[in-house]
Amino acid sequence: MTTTRPVDAHADQVRVAAAVAGPRVRLDVLQRVAALPSDEFAAAIDVLIRSGALVVAPDTGESWFADESVRRDTEARLVLSRRADLHRHTAEALEADGDAAEIARHWAGAVAVTSDPLDRAALQLRLATASVRAGDLATAHAATRSAVAVARSAKAADLLAEAAVTLEPIGQSDWDGDIDQWCTEALAAGGSPGTRVRLLARQTQAAVYLARASEALLASKDALVQAEALGDPHLLVEALTARQLATSGPDDVPELTAAADRMIELGTSTGRAEVELRGRLWRVDTLWYAGDLAAIAAETGRIASCAGRAGGPQGRWHVLTTRASLAAARAEFDDAEALLDEALTVFKNIGHPAAHGAEVAFRLVLGHHRGHSPALLGSAVWQFGTDARWDLAARLNRAFVLVDAGRLDEATALYHRCGRPESWPDWRAGELLLNTIGARVAAAVGAADDVRRFRDRLERRRGWYVVGGAGATNFLGPVELVLGVCAAALGEPDVAVADLRTAEARCRSIGAPGFAVESACLLAETRHDRSQAREALDLAQALGMTPWVERLRRLATPADPLSPREREVARLVADGLSNREIAARLVISERTAQNHVQHILDKLGFANRAQVAAWVSTGLSSD
Repeated sequence: MTTTRPVDAHADQVRVAAAVAGPRVRLDVLQRVAALPSDEFAAAIDVLIRSGALVVAPDTGESWFADESVRRDTEARLVLSRRADLHRHTAEALEADGDAAEIARHWAGAVAVTSDPLDRAALQLRLATASVRAGDLATAHAATRSAVAVARSAKAADLLAEAAVTLEPIGQSDWDGDIDQWCTEALAAGGSPGTRVRLLARQTQAAVYLARASEALLASKDALVQAEALGDPHLLVEALTARQLATSGPDDVPELTAAADRMIELGTSTGRAEVELRGRLWRVDTLWYAGDLAAIAAETGRIASCAGRAGGPQGRWHVLTTRASLAAARAEFDDAEALLDEALTVFKNIGHPAAHGAEVAFRLVLGHHRGHSPALLGSAVWQFGTDARWDLAARLNRAFVLVDAGRLDEATALYHRCGRPESWPDWRAGELLLNTIGARVAAAVGAADDVRRFRDRLERRRGWYVVGGAGATNFLGPVELVLGVCAAALGEPDVAVADLRTAEARCRSIGAPGFAVESACLLAETRHDRSQAREALDLAQALGMTPWVERLRRLATPADPLSPREREVARLVADGLSNREIAARLVISERTAQNHVQHILDKLGFANRAQVAAWVSTGLSSD
């Protein structure tokens, strides 16, 4: 009777592990999978090399089968349970520093050959987590749904809870709706205090994306209180993350600043780069509200360091978008566009559903100063499917773009399809952005009552800068800029001049020259100051702000560009007559009156009727 020598048994153990690992595998990973001490592993590798079964590259530390068909045959001959174990062990061995897609492949391999429903469901959750890291969101969602179905059928409360917190909300209604529903079911099923914190935190995030602000505030507060009581740093990270998402408006800056500091400390003390990254991104959010571009620039290096240590596409996305937003705020438009394109490549490669919305929002900000692309002026790019949450934003933002392009008729129609501003949903993080864009459009289309309403909302935000919170950025300058626009539209030139002067000074102070040009242009329009227009024109040309260059040139040109009929219509506009009343007064059609008004706006470079009235009172009336 012959006995197998230990070294031969070890060689066989390594051989089958290498077969399941794939066409190539690093030796350090293979040793962890085989679970052999270094000397025994080295001896086994030596046997396999001498026999011609394996080839090893000393420079890379990789190994592979000399004959790939032998590897595939070896893997196929393994019993299913053994193959499942080896896939699981390989995925675990790769977790620290392996390729995300390769890790996901091994979890999928383990799922495929596991027959027990509960074991299979647990493996599906590991697959979902790995798939998110690899950017395969469809597989992640499908795997989690399958695990939830098993948990419901088996009434396995712990499994259901684990499934409910496996995925993070991403702004897609069916994905986020599933998470919210799973959390609701898991909370009703009971569980430990720690489990409850995790479920409340995840449900908060889903509620924010589903526009359920009050639910998010309550759930996040409950999660944070319970996490503090438990004293578990990992639970505290989850609770703080949820609270940040629920409280990212201008009123929340003090709380957000404290949360950012705590998150950074938790990340550094536990060595979790992804946690530190979140804290630093939150700190940047607070700095955007303050308009502290220099501090944001200083923070970008630290963000890049965290993202590099954390790995994965999400961190890279945050680095690129932070740098792109900063470049746009500083009127470094070419750099901003290049960084945006690189960031979008990252997000589109992983199929993230937020990529389209992020691109449209960013190009809106760039186009406001550089000129909007034909795509942004069209309707196709504003289609966000059936998700009602994007309906208002799409209509309002497109109206803003059309106002910039001077297409006021289309902008007016879109604005009135948004409904009354008081009926708009409460968007805590986007409060300043929503009210600012609403005010700019309302001012342009002559919706005076709405302009007053927006001004009332924005008045208490003096000293802040207009951004979308919770990482959205979309910087639109100081609040005083939009307040100046409101005052001009309401026929209050002295107030407008004071606010626009403040806005221009603040923009120059923080290093946002594009918004300084915008403020100066609006100030010159309000005051009919050709010398100021000429000063601003030089900077606008240097920055490549094409639409503002054209607008400032018209302001700086002394000749009256209006025809006699247009001057007559301009006086009637200044008297407060509507298009219908102008038509009746001049015995022309309402459409003709409307065309005259549009031509006047175009020739004078104005955005609304109030500017025409101001121009008449200080310029035309002296003819």
